[in-house]
Amino acid sequence: MDHFFKKTLLKYKKNKIDLTLGKPNNYPQKKTYKYFIIIPSFSEKLYIKKTLESISQQEKNLLDHTLIIIVINNSINDNNQIKENNYQTYKSVSKREYSFEVIIIDCFSKEHAFADKKSGVGMARKIGHDYCINYSHANSLFFSLDADTIIHHNYLKKIIKQFNTKKFSSAVINFKHQTNNNPLIQKSINKYEKLLKKIAYNIRLTGSPYGFVSMGSTIVCTMKAYISVGGMPAKRATEDFYFLQKLAKYDQVHCIKSILVYPSSRAEQRVHLGTGYRMSNLKNKNLFTDLSINSNAYSDLKNFFNIIEKKWNCDIKEIISSSDKKNSKLHAYLKSINFSMAFKRIQKNSSNQKQLVNQFHIWFDNFKIYKFLKLHVN
Repeated sequence: MDHFFKKTLLKYKKNKIDLTLGKPNNYPQKKTYKYFIIIPSFSEKLYIKKTLESISQQEKNLLDHTLIIIVINNSINDNNQIKENNYQTYKSVSKREYSFEVIIIDCFSKEHAFADKKSGVGMARKIGHDYCINYSHANSLFFSLDADTIIHHNYLKKIIKQFNTKKFSSAVINFKHQTNNNPLIQKSINKYEKLLKKIAYNIRLTGSPYGFVSMGSTIVCTMKAYISVGGMPAKRATEDFYFLQKLAKYDQVHCIKSILVYPSSRAEQRVHLGTGYRMSNLKNKNLFTDLSINSNAYSDLKNFFNIIEKKWNCDIKEIISSSDKKNSKLHAYLKSINFSMAFKRIQKNSSNQKQLVNQFHIWFDNFKIYKFLKLHVN
């Protein structure tokens, strides 16, 4: 264990892990594992069985080195129906025998339920990931899933093979939503999925390192990458977006092209974002408006990024003037985010082109890109 990693690990354990949250139902059988699958579960009694069945279809020699963590969670103020569902989920999962090792973390009972301000999928993911740290090594892989997601029978095999070849710090896995029996929902799911992938592809073509779909059930990273970026954001929603953004700033996010993850297509409104929210609001004619981006936006970004690379050591005025002056949206946006001041600081702290471009993309991150794209909704 190198000195810097050891220091980062100790710092993370000291400042980021709250040992008072959640109660595991058991202790892991081994001291360390190569792989961890972390699953937050919130009122998922009807769905988690299929998720676990799809895990059981993975190759046995890989499952022998894998620990599955299920974080059953709700807040103290959630309704009794949710609490009862979680209790029944706990009973059902804990009494079954699996071809893999499972630890269930109780974040649902009266003693361990989340306070309202700490509740949400981000906190559940964080608790699950944090629990794995003591049983992992730097290159152990953390796989993030959802309790209503199905994985391909070669999910572990294909991802691990790419990890061994590419040595990535983090990756996103290609996905396809499960088929829905409702034709209207299925049509909308297809459209939604196509738009998400199109946006990611177009962002990638601009030269930005953020050209990926942010979806919690498609993320995998090493333990080292996880602690190096400060762990999972404990947010009620968008935790996957901000977590992947941090991972992309740490190291390039690898894209696994094989479809290995099948998220749920059910229409259930839990947060004001994501698949369930959109499918439960199909009557809204403007449901996908925010995802229909004018192609000019991507062209403007690509041109702007090219100018940054070519004129990286030029005066800021020349860089701004090199952008199309007719492009009022880009100029106005750059002004609104204090581009001139930020870029001068980046130039001052960069000794070569590669370093500057890297620092620039850390600053002009995924959040800034999406804010700019929203100015170009069709």
